[in-house]
Amino acid sequence: MTGAFWKALAFGMALAGAIGPIALLIFGTAARRGLAAGCFAGLGAALADLVYALLAFSIGALLLPALEQHATVIRVACALLLTGLGVRMLLQRPADAAAAPVRPAAHLLLPVFLLTLVNPMTIVVFAGFVPQLPLAGSLPVAVTLAFALAAGSLAVALAIAAAGAALGAALPGRGWQRTINLAAAAGILAFGVTGLLTAS
Repeated sequence: MTGAFWKALAFGMALAGAIGPIALLIFGTAARRGLAAGCFAGLGAALADLVYALLAFSIGALLLPALEQHATVIRVACALLLTGLGVRMLLQRPADAAAAPVRPAAHLLLPVFLLTLVNPMTIVVFAGFVPQLPLAGSLPVAVTLAFALAAGSLAVALAIAAAGAALGAALPGRGWQRTINLAAAAGILAFGVTGLLTAS
């Protein structure tokens, strides 16, 4: 059990630390809107990982292979979401961002949660990770491992948010924040386009 716990924790940290659209979104959000916003975005991603972990450690042997059968459809849908998000971020003018009502930082939790949930790489990675863990049909063990994985994911997501917020605070003026946002948007768009081109 102890070995599986640390393995789940390490997997959660590796999952969140992988450079992908979610990490870019958390970093860009924190740089643009501050640490609190980045932390809520990171929390949304970690909660999505928790949902997948609970499923994977309990009924993953049955559910994840079934989801993998529809991997192409899921990949296309997620790629379209990422492409749309990237284009929206690229086209948003600074004046539009300034005029838009400032929503509470907690508002970011649900969108990032949903975006992480439909990320096809999450399904693929979990499907490969589940066979490495002793599930043993025990619900308490499954819940413990799931929260260990989510804790690792959250720790790294918060570190990414802190780095983004520090960079946003260190760079003077809104111009630099706009540049960071454009770079994150370009990265997210690239992931979306790549997903569309390779979804087969």
